[in-house]
Amino acid sequence: MTDRRSRNLTLLLALGLLLMTVPMQESIHQLRPHVFDPERKTRRASAINVGPMPAVIAALGGFRTVAADMLWLRVERDWHGGNWWALPSLLDGVTQLDPHFILAWQVYGWHLAYNLHAEAETKVDKRYYLDGGIRALEGAVDANPDNWEMIFELGWTLFDRAHDMHRAAEYFYRADQFPEAKSYTTRLYYRCFERTLDIPRLVEALEYAKNRHTDPYSPDDVQHQVIVSDNYRFWITDNHLEDRDKHREIIARENTARAQRSVDFYLYPDNPYWDVCPHCGLPSPEGSEFCSAYGHPMKPSSGSSRSPGESRPPAEATSI
Repeated sequence: MTDRRSRNLTLLLALGLLLMTVPMQESIHQLRPHVFDPERKTRRASAINVGPMPAVIAALGGFRTVAADMLWLRVERDWHGGNWWALPSLLDGVTQLDPHFILAWQVYGWHLAYNLHAEAETKVDKRYYLDGGIRALEGAVDANPDNWEMIFELGWTLFDRAHDMHRAAEYFYRADQFPEAKSYTTRLYYRCFERTLDIPRLVEALEYAKNRHTDPYSPDDVQHQVIVSDNYRFWITDNHLEDRDKHREIIARENTARAQRSVDFYLYPDNPYWDVCPHCGLPSPEGSEFCSAYGHPMKPSSGSSRSPGESRPPAEATSI
């Protein structure tokens, strides 16, 4: 009985010490305005991935989920109070205390890769937050390998935010193997190869999608088959695989989206369909005298699709 009482007192003391850090955080905000001031021009919350110390987590024992819930309440307060730059360290603490708190992981990765990435005003800071969001979601997948939603969340962030299509395809395919995965996961798998004009893998992925979600009594499956059939007909039956104008359209759309997210332009290897503007890096039809996007004069092109200042050889078609 005495040993149990001593253990309970130790756990309560550890929990109390953790909770004492909550008011201390306010003082830190006041003493370090260069980190937490929402008006700062170049912002970076340097507390990402600190969280509670492993010794504190171990001492909390069975109270870890309780402590995670209490920290989550602090996250809610700071979120609604507009103190976005303090959230990464809190969310990191929540997910360390309770690594199976799926919503906390989702908010953690999304907040870094979307909210703080959008608010950051330099390319370096944008890259910092995007990489941080991806690392958070990778940690979530490692902690919850049997949760298809977390695998999909990582794939979607790689697809929509980082434009890392090769890795996104891997995670979409992995998530799609779960019986409970939604049909849009299958379609996003082939969209990755569509975005990179990886024609052989696009054809394979379309064939794969045709054989998925085939229940005629499921409205979601019926809709999936209609969408996939339309896409298959466009690319295969109507033979747009060799459509130069369609290729240019995809190239321009993809690299415009990358520019909006401060992500490097994609280097389509051995691409004969376009020339790269040496000023803005956007594609124009092959042989253009002026950039079709901004009217800049074009330099003579050797057919390479390198972006300005790029000295490396083009990457493989499935990598970004």
